[in-house]
Amino acid sequence: MQSKALLEIEAKLLAPRESDLRAIARLERIGDYRLRPRDAVRLYSVYLDTLDFDLARHGVALRLRRHAGGWEMTAKWGGRVAGVVHERPELTVPLAAAPRLPFRPDRKLQPQLDRLIAGRALVPILVTHIYRRRIDVIAAGVEKAPVAELALDRVRLRPPQGRTPVVKYCEVEIERLRGPRRHVLLIAQLLRQHFSLQPSTESKFARGVTALYGADLSARLGHRVHRLGRGRA
Repeated sequence: MQSKALLEIEAKLLAPRESDLRAIARLERIGDYRLRPRDAVRLYSVYLDTLDFDLARHGVALRLRRHAGGWEMTAKWGGRVAGVVHERPELTVPLAAAPRLPFRPDRKLQPQLDRLIAGRALVPILVTHIYRRRIDVIAAGVEKAPVAELALDRVRLRPPQGRTPVVKYCEVEIERLRGPRRHVLLIAQLLRQHFSLQPSTESKFARGVTALYGADLSARLGHRVHRLGRGRA
């Protein structure tokens, strides 16, 4: 797998019940879009920062993720939100082996992160477990490739030590794969017409930081942790 730098464009919706995810998974169409089930995956992620949250202070989230027998590192920067659609830049780099602590960023990211952390150690601050059903969304007249990915997530957030989750919830993500961003907005609108879904204003990272470290940290970080949190997990 090669490094991928991209602008992530997606909508995030909270589902009040697991039964909502199961009902969506049974759909074959929604509006003019055809839904094609792809697979189900389990995603284990560890978010890193310094003990003083220097990355979060600068609007950066750094994630290590284990998936399909390998590891990858992703850095995400603060973006913008327009309605339910979230946009932000991200860079994903494959790792040759399982990460070791203290963690040193890949050389593609090291110069950008070193100026923020000034040599301080990066340590785990949050762990996420996600069971995700992935569904390809095919637009009418565009049959060759999906325009978006529909992700149905059952999420557990926990501290780096201990196995008891502090937050459990269900979420639907619609991520643009190709074509105009209007597909993301239309799919989100159609889902909200048929199910009791609400816009999600926080990412898994922002939600976990608030749950684990409380209002005091949020006050110290200001708006940045919430702004960077408005994007994909």
